[in-house]
This record gives sequence, C-alpha cells and structure tokens, in this order.
Amino acid sequence: MLHQAFIYFSSVAVWRRLLLMLWAVVMGMGGASAAEPAWQKVAYRVPVAESPLTHLAQKHEKLFTFFVENALHGKGKKDFETVTKRVKNKIMWRNGSGTNIYHDAFVRSYPFVSKVDLQGMPDSILLIAYLESQWHGKKGKKSADYGYWQFTPEVLKEIQSLDYVPDGLKTTNINKLRADATLSTQAAQVHLHRYHFYFANVAKFSESDAWLLTFTAFNWGAGNVKRMIADMESEGIEANFANFYHRLYAAHKANPSDISLRAATEYVPSLWNIAQLIGADK
Repeated sequence: MLHQAFIYFSSVAVWRRLLLMLWAVVMGMGGASAAEPAWQKVAYRVPVAESPLTHLAQKHEKLFTFFVENALHGKGKKDFETVTKRVKNKIMWRNGSGTNIYHDAFVRSYPFVSKVDLQGMPDSILLIAYLESQWHGKKGKKSADYGYWQFTPEVLKEIQSLDYVPDGLKTTNINKLRADATLSTQAAQVHLHRYHFYFANVAKFSESDAWLLTFTAFNWGAGNVKRMIADMESEGIEANFANFYHRLYAAHKANPSDISLRAATEYVPSLWNIAQLIGADK
C-alpha cells in the first residue's frame, strides 16, 4: 500500500498539485467534506457545560478518547498504556500554589482558541501547542525551536516556500511569525494538513490512525514515520497505528539513549495525558 504511494509521491510536481487542491478545499470551504468525520460527531455530542471553557475542556477529553480507543489494540495498546503511565506524573505535576503548566496554558489560550478557525481539524491539534510551549509565544531559542508551536527556522522556511500558503505566512519574518499566535497557528495548520492528507487520503489509514500518526509526525518528522511503516509492511506487518506504536516502543527500548526516539514514543501519550488533565479539571 505505502510503497506504491511513496513512488507516486516522489514527483514533487504531483505532490504540490495535490496539496494545492487540498488547500483550496480547506481554506475555500472551511474544511467541509461530503462525509462528516466521526470525530466531529463525537465533539458535537458533548453536552453544553456551564461555561464555554469547561465545554471545550470536555471536547478535548472526548475527542482524544475517541482517537485512542479506536486506534489502539493488542501489543500497541499495552505499550501505549505503559508509556502513558510513565509520563503521567510529569504532565500532571503542580507547583506549590497548585498550578499545572498545561492546564494554565489551556486557560490562557482560551480567548484565542475560542475564536480560531480550525479549518475542519479537531480541537486536539491545540494540545500540541500546550505540550510544546505551554502557550508561550517567546519560548525557546530563535535559532532552534521557538514560539507557540516550537517551529525551527528550517521547517518554517519550508512552509513559507509552499505555493499555496497565504501571503501573510510567506512574507512575515520567521521570528515574528513564530511568536504570533494567529500566524504560527496558521503555519501549524498547514504543516498538520500536509501530514494528515498523506496518512488519511494517500496511505488510506483509518480516521483515528491518521490523526495519531499526524501528531507523531509533528514531533518525529513524517519521513521517520513513513520509513518505519514501510519497514513494517516489507515484513508483512499490517500498517496501523497500534502496530506502528508497538514498533516505535520496541525501537525506543532497544535504543534508550536515543533522545529522538524517546520523544516520539512519549509524544502522543503526553497529549493524551494533557487531554485527560484538562477534561478532569473543571
């Protein structure tokens, strides 16, 4: 399945044309599609809470629960649960005054995220910014990871070079862009759309698998994710998120000093912990 897709998408021209089509649909139609994704039905079923903030918190928990429960099974589920428990204390930690940095990020971001156009993407994408920067626009080093979404200069310059991105993204200084909530979130949406479009529409993963692979790719890079999946398929292993995660966890255990593998293994479990934290802290 994926091997043929890799060959097909080796053509940059074809890749760009398809991305232009994707962006036209997403930006021009607000992400509408003929078939409503199942996760949207889950989000819209969340009962209206006493406050809009609490309602959004509950959506975060329900959405990520949907993704995790639909994607995980077998050994991959067991490994995921192991890592989720391992990172839980770090995510849930509160200082002496009872403040949790991720919940605080969620609360501080609300004036912005309550009005942002997610372009048909799940609210869960916002958890990435909470994990990456705790919603601080000037966190990090400008020469490396910086801003709300912790983009490197190289990644952001690549995004700016794409034919279909808005002019505001193309022309804004990368440091100013990364520190701006609106522009950096637009850049993150471009980045995430690229990944999700591949996993959902080209590789044909299920809805939940595609989003969890997209989240992993945001941290580890799409190339690393695709190569691991291709290796699995070459060995006759079914390509799905559960099997991918089992493979990723095994690679991490075999190379415990590899910081990149550890971060990739902990990324989605950390997002899951943040979703639960936000949803439980009414």
